[in-house]
Amino acid sequence: MSDTHGSREADKPPFSVSETTHRALGRLLTLRVGSTLTVRLTPHEAHTLALAMVAVRDGKSAETELFMSPIASDAIFVAPVGADGISVETPGGPQALDWSAVGQLATALSPAAVAG
Repeated sequence: MSDTHGSREADKPPFSVSETTHRALGRLLTLRVGSTLTVRLTPHEAHTLALAMVAVRDGKSAETELFMSPIASDAIFVAPVGADGISVETPGGPQALDWSAVGQLATALSPAAVAG
């Protein structure tokens, strides 16, 4: 039994994306990476970040770092780009995301960014 539980934990991505509503800004997406980084993004910011992730994943961008300072968040999103994926900087330390996880995160942030 514990092997099955362990594999489910291993399959769980180190991030989550949920929706919330801000009384002035409207719909927001809340991105949590690991247990220490929470960033609130407008749908437009989430789409822009997802486009950047897809571009570096697919080799269409030579950017060496992804950066977003969202309007609705005190936290920023910073992720150096490496050969095997990105490393999201969190208060608890870097959280590595391989290219598969980067694609999953981009899809969670904005399915339209990945489809195009």
